[in-house]
Amino acid sequence: MSRSTIAALLSALVIPGAGHFYLRHVRRGLALLVPSLLCLWPILDSAMRQASAVMGQIEAEGGLVDPARVSELVAQTSAASGGSLASLATLALIALWVLGIVDAWRLGKKNEPSR
Repeated sequence: MSRSTIAALLSALVIPGAGHFYLRHVRRGLALLVPSLLCLWPILDSAMRQASAVMGQIEAEGGLVDPARVSELVAQTSAASGGSLASLATLALIALWVLGIVDAWRLGKKNEPSR
């Protein structure tokens, strides 16, 4: 498997910047990794708040776990949360991920010997 393919797969399957570290482009890897980790914060915070709200509602209703009711509560808390920061962070993370994959592949191709 070529270095460019491995680098692109690392960036795709692990986290943005992983392929850059493999190619020894540490600065570029950090330039993708740090913002990606920062984007995860509001996403995880929103998910934890929604999970807490759902669990609180389930406990208030007697603690019986009905999958249909849990699904309904998740839909309600998702609609009510208005997580615009989490949505923006998700879009930024997707963009960083795509950028990381493409750039790692491009850097790998640039450094491969010609055949």
